[in-house]
Amino acid sequence: MKKQIMIMSVCLLIAGASQAQVKEFAWLVGTWKIKDKMVFERWKPARDGKALEGFSFRIKGTDTVAMEQIRFIYEGNSFHYIPDLAGDQPPVDFKLTQHNAQGFVAENPQHDFPKVIRYKLIRKENADVIEASIEGDGKVIPYHFERVK
Repeated sequence: MKKQIMIMSVCLLIAGASQAQVKEFAWLVGTWKIKDKMVFERWKPARDGKALEGFSFRIKGTDTVAMEQIRFIYEGNSFHYIPDLAGDQPPVDFKLTQHNAQGFVAENPQHDFPKVIRYKLIRKENADVIEASIEGDGKVIPYHFERVK
């Protein structure tokens, strides 16, 4: 019985730590729009509170077209950014190599493209923006998101 209580206590501590860790990235929560395009990212806390869930989509005419789903988790003593593109490819795990209260860098050197994903929060008087990019093999694709909700 004591062993079961000990195991349950450790599990609760780990779960609490995961929730606290992911809260560091609460600034992502909301809806973000790429400037001058009808492309969006929407982030929300997962139901269990141990992850953030992202969904990117574009509006084409009257249709909403899914682009990818993203999980942002704390696992194995590190953060992971895991996009799952719409289609047949499996999700790709990018491990955060740098992070602070204003952004993060996630990397997967084995992936073909991108190998690096960057997000940087910039707080402005009239709006929050995220300067993001995907990078690899000398190629950089920048994204400029503005918070809409």
